[in-house]
Amino acid sequence: MQHTRQTRITANLVGLMLFVQVILGGSSFVLGLDVRYHLVWGTLTFIVLIVATILARRDFGLNSTLFKVALASIVDFVIQGILGLFSFQSSVAIVVHLTNAFLLAVIVTYLISFADSADKASATIALQTKTAPSGNMPS
Repeated sequence: MQHTRQTRITANLVGLMLFVQVILGGSSFVLGLDVRYHLVWGTLTFIVLIVATILARRDFGLNSTLFKVALASIVDFVIQGILGLFSFQSSVAIVVHLTNAFLLAVIVTYLISFADSADKASATIALQTKTAPSGNMPS
């Protein structure tokens, strides 16, 4: 149960970090904030996403929906990074980069939802296991 809680917390942290990432990106474009903050924070967010994916695989296996959504998040994050690099040269790339940010947010929202559901299910199973009578009743 402790492991699933770590996975849930890490997935939620990715969501929070992505929110900050969007604010930093918008601030660099609209307010002129140094884009390096956006880039460094994005790198840290990507690392935490990889950790969340590793935890999802450890706790729920390769075939779990949580792991598959985490992998989809990584793929979209890489695409997002590539689009971001093109954004330095093209206004169209900026629009595509922003649009893909919404897609990434939706995927990570699913990641958080599946992690929360898995943790709650794990807690319920653990509670039922503790309260269920053992098969060793005295005769």
